[in-house]
Amino acid sequence: MDRRKVRLLLWAGCLGAAVLFAGDMLFYGNWGSGRSFTPDNVGNVMANVALWRLQLGSITGPIGVAFDLLGMLGLWFCCRRASPRLAAVMFVCMYTMDLSGVLQHGIFGPLGFAFRYCGRSSEAVTQILKLNSILSIAQIIVGWIGLAIWFFLTLKKRAGVPRWTVFFHPILTMLLVFAVGYVPAPLGYPLAGGWSNIRSSAWFAVLALTYKDAEIESRAAETRESEPSGPLNLIRRGI
Repeated sequence: MDRRKVRLLLWAGCLGAAVLFAGDMLFYGNWGSGRSFTPDNVGNVMANVALWRLQLGSITGPIGVAFDLLGMLGLWFCCRRASPRLAAVMFVCMYTMDLSGVLQHGIFGPLGFAFRYCGRSSEAVTQILKLNSILSIAQIIVGWIGLAIWFFLTLKKRAGVPRWTVFFHPILTMLLVFAVGYVPAPLGYPLAGGWSNIRSSAWFAVLALTYKDAEIESRAAETRESEPSGPLNLIRRGI
C-alpha cells in the first residue's frame, strides 16, 4: 500500500478517537477543574443530562471504533514489511482491544439511565460498573501488549516513523494525566474526562504527519545487498 493510503488510514484513527471523545462528553461532559473530575461528579452529571445525550453517546461508540479500527490497520501497514510477525501480533492485540471498546462505550448509556431511574446504590449500577471493570482489565492486557510492540518497532526504526514520535505514544502520554488534574476550570474537567481519547487522537495525527516508508525500503535494500551472492542465492532471486 502506498504512503498516501497508509496516512489516510492513520487519519481515520485520529478521527475515530475524536468521535469517541465526543461520545464521552455527551455522557458526562461538563466544565470545571481537572480535580473536579471524580466518580461522584461523573455520576451526578450522568444522572441529570438530557436523555438524548445518553442515547447519542452510545451510538458514537460503533462509529468511533470503526474509524479507530482503520487506524489500527494503518499501524499494521506501517510495519508489516519490516517485521511481519510482530506486526501481526500487534494487529491482533489492538483489534481485540478496540472491538471490546464497542461494548464498553455502549454501556455508558444504560449506566446513565440506571443512575437516573434506579439510583447510584442500585444493583443495576453495580453490575454495569462491574462489567466495565472486566472490560477495562481485558483492554489493558491486550492493548498494552500491542502498544509495547509498536513502541519497540518505532525505536528499532521498523515502523516508518521517526523515533521521536514515541514521546506521543499513549503509554507515555498516559503519565500526563496527573498533570491534567491540575488544569484549572473550565478546561480541566473535559481534559481529564477525555484524556484517553485526546492522547490517542494526537498520537495518530503525529504518525499520519510523519509516516514515510523510505526508511523501511532502505533497510530492506541493505539486507538484500548484505546477502551472499552464491549460486543458491542467485537461483532464489531468479537470476
